[in-house]
Amino acid sequence: MNKSVAKIRKKLDGIAVNYEKFGFKVDYEPIKVRREETCSYVNEGEIIGRDVDVENLVGMLMCGADVRCNFVTVVGIGGLGKTALAQLVYNDERVKSEFSLRMWACVSDQDSNEFHVKDILVKILTSATGCGCDSYTMDQLQIELQNKLGDNKFLLVLDDVWTEDREQWLKLERFLKSGKKGSWVVVTTRSKQTARIVGKGVMYKLDGLSLDYSRRLFEMTAFGQENPSEDYVKMGHQIVDRCANVPLAIRIVGSLLYGQTISKWHSFQEKGLAYISDHKNGIKSILKLSYHHLKSPLKSCFSYCAIFPKDFVIEKETLLSLWMAQGYIVPFGEGQSMADAAEECFLILLRRCFFQDVQSDMYGEIVSFKIHDLMHDIALDVAGKEICEVISSNTTSLNERVRHLSCVNENLMKRSRAIIQIRTCLQVGGKDKELLMNLILTNCVRLRSLTMSGLKVTVLPESIGNLVHLRYLDLSQNRVMEGLPKSITKLHHLLVLNLFGCLELKELPKDLSKLHKLHILDVDKCDKLKCLPPGMGKLSCLHTLTRYMVGRESSNVEECFEQLENLKSLGNLKGFVEIDIRVPKNAKHIKEDCRGGAYMKNKKRLNCVEFTFEHVENYESVEYEEALFEELQPHSNLMGLIMSGCRSARLPCWITKENLANHLPNLVNLELIDCDGIEYLPDLSRLSRLRELKLVNLPKLEYVENEIPTVVAGHCEQLLWFPCLEQVYLHRLPKLKAWSRVNNLDGLPRVKKMVIVACPELASTLSRHFIEGLSIYDSMVTWARDLTYEEILNFPGNKRVYRRSVA
Repeated sequence: MNKSVAKIRKKLDGIAVNYEKFGFKVDYEPIKVRREETCSYVNEGEIIGRDVDVENLVGMLMCGADVRCNFVTVVGIGGLGKTALAQLVYNDERVKSEFSLRMWACVSDQDSNEFHVKDILVKILTSATGCGCDSYTMDQLQIELQNKLGDNKFLLVLDDVWTEDREQWLKLERFLKSGKKGSWVVVTTRSKQTARIVGKGVMYKLDGLSLDYSRRLFEMTAFGQENPSEDYVKMGHQIVDRCANVPLAIRIVGSLLYGQTISKWHSFQEKGLAYISDHKNGIKSILKLSYHHLKSPLKSCFSYCAIFPKDFVIEKETLLSLWMAQGYIVPFGEGQSMADAAEECFLILLRRCFFQDVQSDMYGEIVSFKIHDLMHDIALDVAGKEICEVISSNTTSLNERVRHLSCVNENLMKRSRAIIQIRTCLQVGGKDKELLMNLILTNCVRLRSLTMSGLKVTVLPESIGNLVHLRYLDLSQNRVMEGLPKSITKLHHLLVLNLFGCLELKELPKDLSKLHKLHILDVDKCDKLKCLPPGMGKLSCLHTLTRYMVGRESSNVEECFEQLENLKSLGNLKGFVEIDIRVPKNAKHIKEDCRGGAYMKNKKRLNCVEFTFEHVENYESVEYEEALFEELQPHSNLMGLIMSGCRSARLPCWITKENLANHLPNLVNLELIDCDGIEYLPDLSRLSRLRELKLVNLPKLEYVENEIPTVVAGHCEQLLWFPCLEQVYLHRLPKLKAWSRVNNLDGLPRVKKMVIVACPELASTLSRHFIEGLSIYDSMVTWARDLTYEEILNFPGNKRVYRRSVA
């Protein structure tokens, strides 16, 4: 051991001699990281202990009527909840009523050189108008902003400001003087110096939570709904005292200890708290401690998140796919798929508060999330600059240890030798995009993840087949790309192929089934793609397929059912899929041996299915359509059903009155669109979980409900009338007379939003107490015999009533 150490010291001494001899200089350039952007949305149920602060700030915003533009700066250390407080104030109903214009801009200029007035003005104007204005000149920005602010009393939130340069701030401030008197600008910052340079405003110092609220927050995260023993509570109080009353730190520690044994708590109390005490930056040390408790694969998954900018809205499926592409995912048990293991990794990190601001769809599936800026700092720290780096457009060199890039330009690709080592290449962009694409495909032979979205690629080179290690390929939004090269089928490790929004894409390679490891194939919005290649059933790993086409004009019935057999083989599909059915020419019947195929019943993980029927010109027979639809009964777990273009008057048996609630008991969303033949609907009130109903262009429909709804057992007069329905959309229903033939109904008890468009015959006695949001378009001819237009306007909670004609 001593000899080895001596040898290393000798090498270091030699390096030091050469350093002096040749005059070497350390050329260190810090990593430039784009900051994540916050938004105005907040889940109020997750925030406690800030009621007084909200009242103080809201009260302040109601004053200042004599000043054209007032300023208040919320100051506090990272993790206190400055952004959350600003979100609560921004969304307060009193604030909404007081200010005719509200805007939110995330500045996040951690590097003082990144405080660019023009970029901030673009964000402000985009928030005010809802339209992108990246290409505007400063003069255009000034004119548009003055026009927008001039007639309004506005509230502007500038979140996460770091600049301490008074001159820079004044350049921005002069653009904010155009609003009416009583306008306010709220700034959040960690720096007291920043607060001092902001206008002549008030500094609002945000303190930590009170001891009582700190303990309550810890108990919420550490114990959940359980009733802990006295030992746990006592230790919890001691632990909370070391978290400096900082909400983020309390959540992290509580999540770390959730579900752990008493011995684990003792261990944390003895070692973990000592680790925190030994570090100057207590908050960061708490966060890093949580990271150190992760298993190795989870550490890799979390550190990889540093490739995204701060405050970036991360799509969950994208991140999970990138994890799999890098080989970070190891199944937790025998038989678990890689996709399910990736999902489990995500949920573990979410439960331990590494992620926040989660957004879910109507089926409860998490769609997107964010990472707190302090957590993002931890990810950068543990990833190291040699692992994950964000490159600016002017960068021409690259550390040879870098493996993951989130932004690439042609100068870097031409001049850096280290580019061959790259494994992730996201957000490709530059002046010469075709040159850049060819350089990547030629040089980056070890790539595992590649995004070339929106590059206006017309022809993808055959050299794509040289990237034999590629697992993730995003070609979305290349709207002029007509096809893919055959060499793409050489990518035998490919897991994800994203072709979303390739509008001109007409066909896929015939040997696509060779990509037997493919997990995700996104062909949504590929409008000219009329069919999928043969052998799709061989892709047994496929769990996401956004669109499946059945039949062409030239196809016969046998070919259609062969394609359905391929669909049946894809038993692992989950999420959403559109089944695009093109009814063949002269198709009238289906053969007996094709019946009972149960082509969709084995897909128990699908949340939503859209059945879209397209017919050849002058097609009149509906017998084939009816018989085919019978064979497409989905699994009873289905939560969303969309039917479009169905011409038959008879719905399949599994949707009829007697069977709908039995076959699809979990349905929360039902949409019927352009179904010309439908005169009667099944008893929808039997769907006890239905939350959203959309009926569009059903020209023969007269009533949504034709019979008295289900009677609650033992209460003959009380009706079980859509107990969960919250949103209703009625569009272009020219014969719709009323919701139901029954006239003694007491409304829809939980409906919050109803949109009615072009329903001229609608005349219902809907209760005047059930609608919070009501939008009416061109449907007022005989609307509500006992209600005037003014009475509708005065519905309790109704804030959105429109009356205009619809083309």
